[in-house]
Amino acid sequence: MGLSLEEIFEEFADLDREDQSKYLLELGDGLPDFPSALRTDSNRVYGCQSQVWLSADVAGSGETARLRILADSDSNIVRGLIAILQSAYDGLTAAEILTFDIQAVFRQLNLQQHISPQRRNGLRGMVERIQSIAGRHAVIASALAAENVSQSAPLPICPAPRFDALHVRRQFPVLNRPLGDGLFPVYLDSGASAQKPACVIAKEREVEEQYYANAHRGTYQFGVRIDEEFESARQLIADFIGAQSAHEIVFTAGTTVGLNMIASGWAAPRLQPGDEILTTVMEHHANFVPWQQVAIRTGAQLKLMPLTPDGRLDATAFDTAFTERTKVVAVTAMSNMLGTINPIREIARRCRRVGACLVVDGAQSVPHFPTSVAADDIDFLVFSGHKTYGPTGVGVLYGRRSRLEEMEPVIFGGHMISEVTIDRSVWSSPPAKFEAGTMPIVQVIGLGAAIRWLQQIGLAAVHQHEEELTRQLYAGLREIPDLQIFGPAPEHRGGIISFRMAGIHPEDLAAILDVHGVFTRHGHHCTMPLHNYLNISGSTRVSFGAYNTSEDVQAFLRALHKARQQLLP
Repeated sequence: MGLSLEEIFEEFADLDREDQSKYLLELGDGLPDFPSALRTDSNRVYGCQSQVWLSADVAGSGETARLRILADSDSNIVRGLIAILQSAYDGLTAAEILTFDIQAVFRQLNLQQHISPQRRNGLRGMVERIQSIAGRHAVIASALAAENVSQSAPLPICPAPRFDALHVRRQFPVLNRPLGDGLFPVYLDSGASAQKPACVIAKEREVEEQYYANAHRGTYQFGVRIDEEFESARQLIADFIGAQSAHEIVFTAGTTVGLNMIASGWAAPRLQPGDEILTTVMEHHANFVPWQQVAIRTGAQLKLMPLTPDGRLDATAFDTAFTERTKVVAVTAMSNMLGTINPIREIARRCRRVGACLVVDGAQSVPHFPTSVAADDIDFLVFSGHKTYGPTGVGVLYGRRSRLEEMEPVIFGGHMISEVTIDRSVWSSPPAKFEAGTMPIVQVIGLGAAIRWLQQIGLAAVHQHEEELTRQLYAGLREIPDLQIFGPAPEHRGGIISFRMAGIHPEDLAAILDVHGVFTRHGHHCTMPLHNYLNISGSTRVSFGAYNTSEDVQAFLRALHKARQQLLP
C-alpha cells in the first residue's frame, strides 16, 4: 500500500520547489510493478511525451465496487504522478471516484510548477481514463440524470445593481480625451468594436511588462504565471456564459474564425446531399457565408427562416422550417443590423425535436445581456473579445463537450497534438485539440479582465441601461420626417438601431456626424443579403455600450437634425 494523500500533502508542504520535484521522482521509484500483460495499446493513455499504460482491478460490483489503479510509465516523474492518483483513488467506490475533486488535490500540491503542458495533458488523460473505468462499473444512472437536469436548469436572475453611467464612462480613457476641436467623442459604434476600460488596458500592459511567456510551454516562473492567468480566463468565461466545464471553452482569433471552424470541422464531414442548413437572412456574413460554402461543397441545401414585416423571426413558420432533413441551425442571438433578439431557447427546443445541431452567433448578445448555454441548450456558441470590452485578435468558441469530441480540428501544429508518428497523428482532448500553435496569450488574459469587469458592474444592469437608451433613441428618431427605422420595436431588440433618411446617403450623413464628434457606422454592416432583402444599399447604425449616456443620445439627435438641414435641399 502506498502513501496516503495526507502524507503526501505533509511532505510537499515542508519542501521547496526543487525538492518537491525530487520528491515526485522518489514517488515514481516506489511505484508497484505493472503486469507486463497489461502493456497493450488498449491500455495506452495518450496526451504526454512519455508512454503511459493504465488499467484497474475492480473488487465487487455495482455501487459497492472498489477500484485499485494499475498504471506505469517510462518517465519516472510521470510514475510519481501515477502514485498520487493511486493515493487519491485507490479503495474508493466507482461513485466516489466520479464525484471526487481530483483538481483540488492538484491545486494543493501546485503540480503546475512541476510538470510540462504535455504532461498536464497526459495527467488529464489518466484522470479521464480512471473516471471512464469507474463509470462502467457504477450503477448511478438516476443520480447522473438528476445532476444533468440540475445543471441545465435556468440560472436565477439576480436583481441588477444600481448602474452609474457616468462612473462607468470615466473608466474608459479614450472617451475622456477631447478631440482636436475640444469636443468629447460620442462613440456609438460598439456593435463593430467596443472601447476598453482602463483595467483591461492595464492588465495587458501588466502581462507584457511583468511576466510574459508562451503559454503551455514552460514550467519556469513566468510560464507558470502565464498558464495560471490563461486558464483562469478560460474558467471565468465558462462561468460567464453558463458552460458546465472550462474544457468546453476554445480560444480562437474571433467570431468569424470560430464559425468557420464549426462549419468546416463539425458540419462539413457530416452533411450530405438532401440535408438542410437552416439560417436567416439577418445573419452577419460570418454566420452566412461559411454555411453557404459548406452547402456548395456537400450538396446540402441552405434554407432561410422567414421574417415578419417588423424584422423578427416568424415563429408561425417554424413547423414547416424545421424538418427531419434539418441538420444544422445557424442563427444570431441578436441581429447586428436590425437589433432583433431571437428566441434561442425556442429554436433549441425545435432543434431537439428533429435532431439538429444549434450554432449561435453571440457576437452581439454576449456583451449586452446574460447568456447561459446550458439553460438555452446550445450546441455551439461563438463571440469576440473586442466586442466584449476586451482586446482584438481573440474570440471564444463554446462547444458542448460531446460536440467538441465529434468535431475535427482544421488547424494543425503544436499543443493540439497528443502523439505524432510518421504515419498518423493523435489529437489532444478538447480544448487543446483546437488550439494549435501559440495562442493570443495577452489577449486571452485581457479578455478575462474584461469579463471580470463586466461581472463587477453587472451585465443585467448594463442590459437595463442599454434598453433605456434604445427607447430614448427610438422615440427621438420617430419624430424625424421621412426617416425609416429597420427592425422591431424596442421591447424586441437590443441596443442597436439602424435607419435611413430619404434623400440622404448614409455615407454623407456619417461625414457630417463625424464633424460634430458623433461616431456611427454606415454601409451594409456585413449583412448584404439583409440589405438586399430590405431593398436598400446601406443604412446608418447606432449601437450602444455600457459607457453611453442619455446625453450621448441627445447629442446624436442634435447632430442628426443639423445634418438633415445641411444635406437636404
